[in-house]
Amino acid sequence: MNKLAHTTAALAALMLVANVAHADGDAPNFGNCQPVGKAGSISLETVTPDTLTVAAVLPSPGWYNGVSPERIADGFEYCMAADVAQRAGLKHLKIMNLAWDQYISGTARGYDIAIAGTTITEPRKKVFDFSQPYFSSNLGIAVKDGSDISENNVREQRIGVLQGNVGSEWVRTVLKPAQQPSVYQSQPDMLTALLAGQVDAIVTDTTLALSATSGTNGRIQVIGQFELDQGYGVITPKGSPNTAAVDSVVGDLKKEGTLDALSKKYLAPLFGVDPNSVPVWQVK
Repeated sequence: MNKLAHTTAALAALMLVANVAHADGDAPNFGNCQPVGKAGSISLETVTPDTLTVAAVLPSPGWYNGVSPERIADGFEYCMAADVAQRAGLKHLKIMNLAWDQYISGTARGYDIAIAGTTITEPRKKVFDFSQPYFSSNLGIAVKDGSDISENNVREQRIGVLQGNVGSEWVRTVLKPAQQPSVYQSQPDMLTALLAGQVDAIVTDTTLALSATSGTNGRIQVIGQFELDQGYGVITPKGSPNTAAVDSVVGDLKKEGTLDALSKKYLAPLFGVDPNSVPVWQVK
């Protein structure tokens, strides 16, 4: 091979390597998630080019799996966000970790969507725009193992609720137990009260009830749940041009069965049971 041919071959090889590296760099980066949506099927205006910035409240195992925002690998809500990014033709997810008070106040800026198990309520609709529900925000009923409590007699029991939880007001105004519910400042306090026999049952988000009881070795069980006309929604900043597109993706993920698949993959192992399998009770 003469010198010119050798130089030409070398340049061609360098260009090939450069093109491969460029292609690899353009590959979507969504951790362990495998989005199923068609790339570019929606259009989003994002804070950072080619990146979907997602506000969240960490840690949140099952929903976001990873030790830090930069190292989240998968989880129900993370992989749902990955599908939104995929369908928008974006290549990256960036997690913005916020404290709950900052997250729910609506004062945070610099994100495209926010996903942190946020129940859709009328007061919150004044602060944020919401997608349709991606997960049922039902209220679970947890009792000690061997209890004879049922949907027929739960109103006669001593019930514990969590201050500030949607379930607290619902128990008081809809379930209307014979005794005023006991209000607790934290989930561990409420669980301790149940174990100590200070209350007969606790009512809180089904997901919270399952996560709280999964480590009790069967001493406490979630035996039922009340359906609400609410659910967890994806937040977009008030007036965001992305709201309709994000809502359409959530609807598609629901119809396609993707949300059910994510629940079985990431939530059932965490809670020991798929939340959707907990029996639904009626108020009697």
